[in-house]
Amino acid sequence: MALTTLKDDLLQEFREECIMIREQMEMLDPLGTALRKPAAQRLISTSTLIITEILCYALFLGGIAFMVMMPQIYPFNVGNAIYHSQEIGNKLGSVNVNNFLLAGLGITGLAVILFLAIGRMARAIRLKNEILHDAGKDIKVILGMHLERMAAIDTIEQRHMLNVSGISMPAEKNKVKINDVANPGYDEDEQVSGNTITWKM
Repeated sequence: MALTTLKDDLLQEFREECIMIREQMEMLDPLGTALRKPAAQRLISTSTLIITEILCYALFLGGIAFMVMMPQIYPFNVGNAIYHSQEIGNKLGSVNVNNFLLAGLGITGLAVILFLAIGRMARAIRLKNEILHDAGKDIKVILGMHLERMAAIDTIEQRHMLNVSGISMPAEKNKVKINDVANPGYDEDEQVSGNTITWKM
């Protein structure tokens, strides 16, 4: 492997840095544009998510309190009256009455669990939106730094007439020596002897 000079190594490193910065800008620019969308174009705004989260947590706590206080709340106290009534229990069957009351409690419990799940999902979406917002600002800063570096590279390239668009410099054209130019008037079949030239027929 041929040894390279410091100048060649620095030029190669300069070219690779230029290519790397351009590739990173091509990747980061669309991502930064997507993350910097205004709040009006987002799916759900932060205030809506906060209100949804608080409302779902309030409904969760209210649902638990409702399940505890259900026998005392009208019209749900009718179920408690039916449960304790011997006459209605004998007519409908005590098993049917129990199943009816358990189904009502089960539906209420499922609704309470769903409210809790929706509240937690709203919180997760709100936190993720904050992370994406911060990431968009960071990408904007990184793109600004890359643009400054690209401007500095372009200035150096123009000052020293460098070609850093490719990995390597274009190959220099070999100079043609006068002895390497073919003579169209010379025929290889000619025989030269002394001062006389004999031609093959």
